[in-house]
Amino acid sequence: MENKVNKRSGDTSESPYRTGRFYSVDNEWFFYVREVGEQGPYFSKLSGEIGLKMYLFDMEHFKMQKTKLETTDLKLV
Repeated sequence: MENKVNKRSGDTSESPYRTGRFYSVDNEWFFYVREVGEQGPYFSKLSGEIGLKMYLFDMEHFKMQKTKLETTDLKLV
């Protein structure tokens, strides 16, 4: 059986393995996102997961707001 590593869109090189998004240091939990890096500390993995969900919700919300602003600024010529 061949062991393939899935690449994400934009990845140019093979990664031998991927670590999880969450990690713990000295009993504090963090998550990592590509756009802004490390987020935390959180007192538990569950609270970090909630923090990630809030971050993703905010990113989607601001993305939609940005799209709305860009389209309302358009003028027909």
